Amino acid sequence: MTATTEYDRFGPWIDEVTTPDDVPRLYRDHPLDLDAARLVLKVPRNIARRDATADMDLYDHLLVVDATTLTVLSRRAAERARRGVPAVPAGYDVRTVPLTRVVVVQESVDLLDGRLTVRTDDGAALTVRFNGSARTQVTRLVDVLRAGAVVGAPTAVGRALDAAGRAAAPCPLDPGPEDLALVADVTAAVRANPGLVPWACHGRRRLTVRPTGALGLVRLAAHVLSPATVEGAVVAGDGSAVEVLGRSTWVTRGQTPQHSASRLVLPLSRLDTVALTPHPLYADATQVELTLGAAVATIVVPAGSAIESVVAAARAG
Repeated sequence: MTATTEYDRFGPWIDEVTTPDDVPRLYRDHPLDLDAARLVLKVPRNIARRDATADMDLYDHLLVVDATTLTVLSRRAAERARRGVPAVPAGYDVRTVPLTRVVVVQESVDLLDGRLTVRTDDGAALTVRFNGSARTQVTRLVDVLRAGAVVGAPTAVGRALDAAGRAAAPCPLDPGPEDLALVADVTAAVRANPGLVPWACHGRRRLTVRPTGALGLVRLAAHVLSPATVEGAVVAGDGSAVEVLGRSTWVTRGQTPQHSASRLVLPLSRLDTVALTPHPLYADATQVELTLGAAVATIVVPAGSAIESVVAAARAG
């Protein structure tokens, strides 16, 4: 691909790389076996088309998934030397993650702000920012990572959660008029994976601050002007992974309509513990903590909700 061609193709979209000519020139010297790759995506820089020039490196990341690893090539901007700090040359950094060590995959979008986060069993996190308009390609990537991360049979905790979820299923996908987009996301997820069964769900609910002490009263007054809401969510599973579909933030403030979406994927074969704890700030909310190695995924649900009941049943089992 010539500089002009790369510039001509540049836009906010994430493109699949299928031929050597598709590889951005910045990453051309990296050994890349396209025949062995399951999926290769190039993520553009978050700049307006009018600000791009033909001599710029226009792609922030090259994401490569093969049979065993996720490799992320990330553009590195040059930095001049400062007192006591050596210069950093332009180029790119390389991070390689074995798929068998991936325990958490989450993609979220809030209007045009998109994020893909991959966590490994040692607690390390890798985050890639992208334009939310390109979510379709990131969803494909999550599906590929999911397939690679699901290895072996569920743990005892994973089996208990799956059994509790199936006993509660199916949940009626009617969380409320504010969450029609959430219902659409779940419908699309089930269409892509017919084995995925929605276990439990809830719509968005207003939260009450714990009025404890002087600070609690201050918080209570602040929430009168900017109320807190736990956003709607759906928990689903297919025997190999549990998925949580909801918003990019579990608890929001104010009364602005939500236009975000999130998909959290956890392999049941790596699930070590599940825990329920009262939310430290809100009296009618519960924190659900799912531990996978050194990684912890935390979601917030309404106290007494169907999702809380599923997790409680898994713990009891």
